[in-house]
Amino acid sequence: MGKEKRNQGLAIGFLVLGIIFLYVDGISLVPSVIAQNAVLLKGIALVLLSITAILVGTSFEGKQRIALISGIGLVIGLGFLYLPVPSILRGSAFHILFAFAIAFGMTTGTNRAVTVGSALLVCIGIFFLYQPFFPSLNGTALHLLLPGIIVFSIVFSQKTLCERISIGLIAIGLIALCQPFLMLFYQTGFQLLLAGLTGFIVAAHR
Repeated sequence: MGKEKRNQGLAIGFLVLGIIFLYVDGISLVPSVIAQNAVLLKGIALVLLSITAILVGTSFEGKQRIALISGIGLVIGLGFLYLPVPSILRGSAFHILFAFAIAFGMTTGTNRAVTVGSALLVCIGIFFLYQPFFPSLNGTALHLLLPGIIVFSIVFSQKTLCERISIGLIAIGLIALCQPFLMLFYQTGFQLLLAGLTGFIVAAHR
């Protein structure tokens, strides 16, 4: 079995396991011992789905088709996040957005438009962090920040500038967490730090 076929098989296996782990608390046939560890399994699901996205982006042909499917997945994830859906679907929005952002960034061919769109998504996420009008949006900011910075770090043509932007976010996040003056700035420091760290890791390894 060739390396490509093996990676394709791993991608399919990890995808199935990731979905099962992600929705384990909604499967009635699951033993109670496993259901009690649903939070842990959801964490493992994020890792499995992320690995799946990387394997899909590198091992499968038909990049345009994968980009289209990933784009639809991103829309579905946003729908789970903002539309009135069951809580089990809303709880999976972050996992879906994170994984599909990786696959979409690795396979899209419209880099200029995607760069602008992902940068806009990051800006919207930062705006949601600090807007005082709708408190419910503050909790969804990280769901936009991470997919946006992942896609931006993959498709942006200037790798060095992308790394500098990410380092800037890391620095702002650290300052926010260390300063004792503004509580809102302190409360949002971790999101900025995580977004910058994610962007730097992706940009450094692309």
